[in-house]
Amino acid sequence: MSKFDEVTKRFRDLPHMQEDQAIYMRELIVETGSTELIEIGTSHGKSAAYFAAILEDQGGGHLVTIDKQNAKIRSPNVFEVLDAVALRHRVSPKFAFRSYTWELQRLMCEDPRPAFDLCYFDGSHTWDSTGLGVVLIDALLKPGGYLILDDMDWTIDKSPGLRDRPELTKDYCPEERATPAVRLVWDLILPRLDFEHVCEERALNWGIARKPL
Repeated sequence: MSKFDEVTKRFRDLPHMQEDQAIYMRELIVETGSTELIEIGTSHGKSAAYFAAILEDQGGGHLVTIDKQNAKIRSPNVFEVLDAVALRHRVSPKFAFRSYTWELQRLMCEDPRPAFDLCYFDGSHTWDSTGLGVVLIDALLKPGGYLILDDMDWTIDKSPGLRDRPELTKDYCPEERATPAVRLVWDLILPRLDFEHVCEERALNWGIARKPL
């Protein structure tokens, strides 16, 4: 059994990445020859396990995955998921005190600076964090590297996790709460960084872009 199939078998019902999304990512990673990956938004670690399995099955590579500190207390957490499929050696989890943007700054300051082939971006989806996050990812992607933006049409107003927690959204005006911020980043920021809009996978709610060579 491949590691990819093992992840599917053991964690089929775990949020958040689904098998069809993982299959798409496998095809993209193999097609582009990507081996150095970065993920924004670890959650339980299912997507990290899929990425690690893809790398393991193709014989090499590494993933950096970033989330907030509270990801450590999820059940299961990323370490438990990776250990269950013997893939921890393929992944470096990082945990931010407040925001993944600070951890991206830390990576930018490393010498030598890491350079990634592909970024899977499933962060907080707000304008501020996604906009700055994409600018920082641009500095860490290799020329020709790929950026996959998740939840292109997510809004604060439609978020099940925020709908009944007004204390978390009181600082956002009605327009911002109703606007898909990830799509704004896709429309307004990526073109100014000269990224190519490769395609939108509407069934997956993804936008796929490529950094210029």
